[in-house]
Amino acid sequence: MSVSKPTCRKVIFWVTAFTWLPAGITLISFIRFGLSVFQNTGGADEIMLMFYCSLSGFFLAFACKKLWFQERKTSTVMCAVLLGPITIFGVLIAGLLGPIMMLLYAAIISIPAWLAVFIFYKRGRNENK
Repeated sequence: MSVSKPTCRKVIFWVTAFTWLPAGITLISFIRFGLSVFQNTGGADEIMLMFYCSLSGFFLAFACKKLWFQERKTSTVMCAVLLGPITIFGVLIAGLLGPIMMLLYAAIISIPAWLAVFIFYKRGRNENK
């Protein structure tokens, strides 16, 4: 049984969309604290925080996906490269304030990417008239 390319692309997008932010926060924690990050597993609380963290990463990932399908490859890369690290540090700091603030910070930080999606959408509609 073979898997079609669109199916693989969808799976890769969903996996990446929900794991890039927890992976970035884990990397920052590893750089800061070393191997002790992996020694203390707290259980359900940490699992729930990583769940909210993965939901927070979806805002920027979906905006980048929209830019990519509008044939704005350079803008997609620029948004991901510039807003990705800012989102990681913002959500890391917002994690001290609770899971709702993590979602709110990530949504606020992804606003420039959504503005780019909207501007390019309007520009594309005007060029087609």
